[in-house]
Parts: sequence; structure tokens; C-alpha cells
Amino acid sequence: MRKKIILITGSSGFIGKFFLKSALKKGYKIIDILRSKNRYNNELNVLRKKFSLSYQTIFFDNNIELEKKLKKKKIDFFINFATLYKNTHQNKDIVKFINSNIAFPSLILDVISSKVSKIINFGTMMQHVDGKNYTPKNFYASTKSAFEMILNFYQKENIKVKIYNLKFYESFSEMDNRKKLIPILLTNYKKNKITTINSKNLMLNIIHIEDINKAIYLVLNKNYKSGSYCLKQKKNILISQLISKINKKLKRKIKVKYLKTKIDKFSDSKLKVLKKWKPDIRIEKKIEKTFYNENN
Repeated sequence: MRKKIILITGSSGFIGKFFLKSALKKGYKIIDILRSKNRYNNELNVLRKKFSLSYQTIFFDNNIELEKKLKKKKIDFFINFATLYKNTHQNKDIVKFINSNIAFPSLILDVISSKVSKIINFGTMMQHVDGKNYTPKNFYASTKSAFEMILNFYQKENIKVKIYNLKFYESFSEMDNRKKLIPILLTNYKKNKITTINSKNLMLNIIHIEDINKAIYLVLNKNYKSGSYCLKQKKNILISQLISKINKKLKRKIKVKYLKTKIDKFSDSKLKVLKKWKPDIRIEKKIEKTFYNENN
């Protein structure tokens, strides 16, 4: 039986790279797309040598070159991990957001949508500040929603392809070094620095990156109906409570300064949850353990 070929974007990013490593170990053939300036990414080059028969990269300098190279490839599935994220934006950021979150994946779709059977696109629950309707929290979220409209067009043009938008609130891994709250807390803890948090009432819904991979493999291997699905924990985490709980077992405490900023009420997702998927990782325990390991 021929091994399935997955085209992915965002393999140099945190979630994309985690999936890339996992998929290669499972025996999938992977083609990723990278700008030529990323030829010297050491971690990806090591993977390319280790999995030389199953891992290829399309390097490109311009859109015409990318189109020519994509047309020559046989592809079964496409996963769009690529994203440019900022919580706020300045005028100078607008073109970058549009190029990264709309134009780049659209150029790929235009070439491959008629020859793949499934497309997985990663969105964000920031597209749905009321829990369901397309009400974006910021400009970043609005570009993710705009790309979903483009996906709808390509689904209409290619009715045999199944398209899935997977969305979550926050993600975490023990090796996380992104500018997200938990990694920032951990970094500041290592440096014995204070972390400023907007409110004691801040709540987050966090899933482990391994559970994101679990959802991807379910979609690739099961016959789900096209649509948008939310990946979430049943229980939200009150961050101040989690920090207090961790501090009870730490010799050196996590230093936090809480502001009295008014925060929006947490809007629970009203999107469908992916059937047969549930988070296996007990996320609070994972976060606690990460701090305890640093303390020892």
C-alpha cells in the first residue's frame, strides 16, 4: 500500500515542527514548503538527512517558482500550520498579516485543491469572541476568518475535497518557548523575575500539543464531515489558582504581579467538538510538573 503524502506549511513553527517529527516516525511521506532563506534551518536539515526517503522540501524565492514546483508533486493531504500571530497590530503589519495568513496559503490552494482528498487548516478561537459567530478579537483573527472564506470557495469548486478547520484557545508543551503566558511564566521563574498578569480572574483553556496531533491523525484517517471543529478541555484553568497551587510545592516561588485590568468574559466555544477526540493529557498536571522539574 502506497504511503500517503502530506504537504505542510509552517514546519519551522512550533506546532508544525512537532507534527512533522511525529508524522515522519509514523511512516508518512512529508513535503513541506519553505522560503529559500530557511535552507539553513539546522533542526530541519537533520530531519531531512535522517528521513531522506520520506521527507522533501520545496524551497522557493517567488510565487511563480512555487507554483511550478507544486504542480509536479503528487499530494494526498494538505495541512496549513503557517501563521503570523500578533495580539495587536500596527499599520505596517497589515500587509505581512495578509501575505502570511491569506495570500500564501491561497496560492498553494489554487494549485493543489483539485488533487488532494483532505485539507486541514488551523484557525483560532479568537475568530469567535462570542463562542460561535465570526466576531474576531483582533486583526490576526480576522485574517484567519478571511482565509476560511477562501477555503469555502475552493470547496465549492472541488466538491470531492474535504476541508476541516481545527481551532483551539491555547496550546502547551514542556519544550514551549513561544511568547505565551505559561512559557513566559516558566522563563521568568528560571530568572527569578516577576511576571505581570492582567487580572487575577484570567482563565485559559489549554490543550497539550500531543492532543493536537491526535486530532490531526483522526481527521486524516477517519471519514469526518467537512467543517469547523473546536479542540478544548472540558474545564478552563483559572491561572491565579494554578499558580497558587504550584507555589505551595515550590521552595522558590513563582513571582507574579496581578493588574486590575478588566478582561472580557470567557466565551465557551459553541463549535462542534471533533467526535472520538478528547484530550488525553492532564494539562494542569503537565504544567505543574514542568515547574517542579525546574525547582529540583
